[in-house]
This record gives sequence, C-alpha cells and structure tokens, in this order.
Amino acid sequence: MNGAVMGAFFALFSSRGLGAELGGWLAIHGTTEIFAIVLAGAAGLRIGWAVVFPGRSSRLSAATEAGRTAAIVMAGVVLMLFAAGLLEGYGRQLITSDTLRYLIAAGMLILWLVYYYGPRRRADG
Repeated sequence: MNGAVMGAFFALFSSRGLGAELGGWLAIHGTTEIFAIVLAGAAGLRIGWAVVFPGRSSRLSAATEAGRTAAIVMAGVVLMLFAAGLLEGYGRQLITSDTLRYLIAAGMLILWLVYYYGPRRRADG
C-alpha cells in the first residue's frame, strides 16, 4: 500500500516537473530509513526461518538463537531510524539544495553499506 501511495505521489509531482526535487526531498532520509526497514524485515525472516527449519535444534532453541541475532540487528535498526529521523526533521528542511540532498543520501547509503557489508576482521583471532 505504501508503494502505491508513493507511486501516486511521484506521478503527481513528476507531472508538474517536480520529480527531481521530490526525489531529493525524500532521498536525504529515505536511503537510511528504507535500509533500516529492509534489515528489520530480514531479522524477522531470520526468526521465522529458524522456527520453520530448526535443523538439529528444537524449534524453541533455534528461535531463541535466531532471536538473539535479530535483537542485535534491531538495535542497529533503532539507531538507523534515529539517524533517519534527524535527517528528515532537520536535514530535509534546512538543506534546500537538491544536489546536496542527493549527495547526503548517497553518502548515508554508502556509509550503511560499508558498515554492514564491508570487510571485517575475524572475531576468533
């Protein structure tokens, strides 16, 4: 439903020649917010997968272990949504340059991608 509303929103603004401006207005916080929503969904799927396919563990212990992992992800999601809220509340209103809005959006997306998918040192040594 949100996608349909967003599509109608973009269609209306684009038909008036304001599509690029709307994109910048939404992207400044949207890259962080959408990525957080995707991670939250993945955390939920992780728990659901563990319940449906517990492997050699009991369903309860598999769900418990998956829940611990999901809780760590959700702590990150909360911080990401806090950052998105700051960008939406302040950055979107105070920054009027569409170019700067898109640059901030790209920078935030790169930051999150590097943080979550960048190379890491192994924890075991």
